[in-house]
Formats: sequence, structure tokens, C-alpha cells
Amino acid sequence: MLIKSMDYEDLPIPRKKLMNLVEKQLKESEQKIKILFEITRFVSSFLYLQDVLNAIVDLLVKEFRLDACSIRLLDSDGNLRIKSHKGLSKAFIEQATRKPTEDCYSGECFLTGRILIINNADDVGKPISTNRIVGENIKSFALAPIRVEGEIIGVLVISSKKKNYFHERFNDVIYIIANQIGMAIRMSQLYEEVYTLNQELEKKVQERTAQLEQRTQQLIEAEKLAALGKMSQRVAHELRNSLTVVGGFARRLRERIRQDDPNSEYLEIIVDEVKKLEHKVSKIIKLEAPDGI
Repeated sequence: MLIKSMDYEDLPIPRKKLMNLVEKQLKESEQKIKILFEITRFVSSFLYLQDVLNAIVDLLVKEFRLDACSIRLLDSDGNLRIKSHKGLSKAFIEQATRKPTEDCYSGECFLTGRILIINNADDVGKPISTNRIVGENIKSFALAPIRVEGEIIGVLVISSKKKNYFHERFNDVIYIIANQIGMAIRMSQLYEEVYTLNQELEKKVQERTAQLEQRTQQLIEAEKLAALGKMSQRVAHELRNSLTVVGGFARRLRERIRQDDPNSEYLEIIVDEVKKLEHKVSKIIKLEAPDGI
């Protein structure tokens, strides 16, 4: 039995509409790949996590023509806090900081791990709505959980001032992008940890190098003192030998000379000064003796 090949005319969807649909899907896939590539490039281009988050937000706003975009991360105090944004007022940022609960959409997204798309902000059913409190005129928004190694750490929120801005196919896009953001955050954290460790290691190396330089200088000074000590010891020995000869002859002359001799006083002075010098030389020799005697 031959099966008739199906052409576009046999399909229930008109050919032109089908071609438009295929073209749109191809553009969406191309855009998705481009965004994922750019996010990966940001991680390798920027050192600090904040720079990566800011670059991602700018990219999403540009690619999806958003009116607002924010990345909210769970802080150590248990609050979801906007870490990077575009298109939001200061009042909105302050009001948006809160602990995640199901009373608001960001809290529900964080706690349940589900993607939420609200295409008519006028009909929101949550008791807490920052958009209504502040009046940013956001008409539609989408939220996706940001995961790192399986753990939800934050929420990606994208917004438009137009109703019905986010179609159903956007679920897949925002899911992949949110996961890529999670990986980017983790990689940036690892880069920061490595950078911090390198800084600490460099500091320790500098401290150790300074200590070694100080000890090297101390060793050089010690060697100089040792050399000086040896030289002074040799000089002291030579002086002692000469002083012994001078002192011996001076004492002999003093014993032989008459007391009324005018030179007797001078000989006495010579003998006393030689004794003083011998005492000083002996002290020098005793000071250097332990290493050599």
C-alpha cells in the first residue's frame, strides 16, 4: 500500500501560518542560544559576581525588550533581596525586600520552585503585591526560580508594561535562562573564592618573604659582627703581646731607677696605663673566648 506524501497543502494549518510559526520558533531558539552563550561569556569576562548579575539583567532587558528585570537572591537574614535590576524605582526595591511567603508571587516561586507567568497584573490574587503598592504600572510579569546545585537561592523576575506579553512557550526559555543564571552565580562565587584564596596566599607569601628578608639581614649583620669579633680578638692578642713586653720593661726600669729620679713619676704612669690597657684587652679576649677557647 502506497502512502501519499504529505505536503503543506494537506496540513490542517495553512502553509503561510506554518512557515511563520517555524520561523518564529527558529528565531526563539537562536535567541535562546545567544543569551546562554552571552551569560557564559559574562562569567569568564567579569571577576565579581555583581558585574555578572548586572550584565545578565542588561542582556535580558535588551533581548526581550522588557520594561523591568530583576534578580532576587536569598540573603543571610532570610530575606529575598533585589541584587541587580533595571527599570525599577528605589521605592519598589525597598518594598520588594521581604521573607519568601506564598502571600506574594516571588515568595511562591521561591518556595514551590515553579515558574509563574502573570499576563494581567490587574487581576493578581495575592495579598502582597509590590507593583500595586508602589505603582510601577507593570501589566505582565514572569518569575522563575534560580537554582544552584539543586537548591533554590533566588528568583528571576521579568516584567512588561503590556498585557499578555509572555506566551506559553516562554516557560521553556525562562526556565533554561534561570538555570544558566544559577550556574553563572555558582561559577562567579567559585571565582571569587579562588581570587580571595589567591589574595590571602599572596599576602602570606609577602609576609613570609618579608620575614625571610629580615632574617637574612639579621644573618648578614651577625656574620659582620662575627667577622669583626674575630678581627678584634686577633688585634687584642697582638696588643696583649706588645703590652706584656712594654709593661715588663717599664716595671724593670721602675725597679732599677732611683726614687728621686725625675723620670720615676713618668715610669709609674706608664706602668699604670699598661695595666689598664692589659685589663681592657683581657676583657675583649674573654668576650670572644667561648667560640674559640
